[in-house]
Amino acid sequence: MSSNRQWNLDPDEEQKKKESGEYDRIFEACRKSFTRFHYTFTDKSTFDDSPEEREKFYAKLWEEGGFQPLLLNYKDILFDQKANDEVYKYWRSTILSRVKNPEKQRLLAPEQQPHPFGTKRNSLERRFYEVVDQDHVDIISVCEHPVKEVTSSGIKTSKGLVEFDVIILATGFDSVTGSLAQINIRGIDGRTVAEHWKDGLKTSMGIALPGFPNMFFLYGPQAPTAFANGPSCTQFQAEWVEEVIKRSLSERITRFEATQEAEDEWSKRCNELWYKTLYPKANGWYNGANIPGKRVEPMNWIGGMVGYVEALGKSVENNYQSWHVSRAKQVVSLR
Repeated sequence: MSSNRQWNLDPDEEQKKKESGEYDRIFEACRKSFTRFHYTFTDKSTFDDSPEEREKFYAKLWEEGGFQPLLLNYKDILFDQKANDEVYKYWRSTILSRVKNPEKQRLLAPEQQPHPFGTKRNSLERRFYEVVDQDHVDIISVCEHPVKEVTSSGIKTSKGLVEFDVIILATGFDSVTGSLAQINIRGIDGRTVAEHWKDGLKTSMGIALPGFPNMFFLYGPQAPTAFANGPSCTQFQAEWVEEVIKRSLSERITRFEATQEAEDEWSKRCNELWYKTLYPKANGWYNGANIPGKRVEPMNWIGGMVGYVEALGKSVENNYQSWHVSRAKQVVSLR
């Protein structure tokens, strides 16, 4: 996304931040942020600013680096294609200034967007474009020249045979649902998690499944997951699970299970929000399109961490309205 914006932390400087309360301020800001970073989208829309103001705004974001060019940007860039076009044009200009080879410019920063900016994970590279622009580095687009055969000496495409000493394979990233679906966890009806999802992904608030009582999963499907700061997302889910466990102990709850109604409603909300954005225009690991044969569908809650945490909190109000709860009739003390 931008180059050379990484540096080593100074232990003395970081200790001063801790003592001054700067760390506490950052963690508190994360609780109020859409993505649980300590910053979030600006209140402005793209065309609220003049072209000159946009250029200056983009330049500041790119100077800061990290995820800021995506997550501190105008609030409409993931909803409005014309707004997205503007930020893509700026991104492309930064790449063209770093890549001198015209053919590599065409492949790495095409004039026509291959997908909306930000709908695939933005690279936090440092010198990727400078490295691939070197004369001894070649790029072959397998979209334009599909792989025909892997031979004993290299890879053959429609462009011909390229010989290699070493081939590094990227075999696919089965994210979000992959690990859970591969574990042989069975619900009360004997079905696995994969079988529960065979007709489409559904969860109750991205943290539980009907028919799988007393089971919670963190940083998984239909939670903010890929669209949030990972440690923060897991932290706030874990806080909710901790509260449920405390309630269960104090109220003698022995069975805590999501309702089918809650799962249906949450899955409907996830899908409705997804299709209001530009994300459906991109195929990648956000929607499972990178795995051959996998169903292409939204896999993350895109409504932000604040709304997500509120939904979790409300789910246990009104006598556990989104959960089936069973209590022990008596407490047995084991000595």
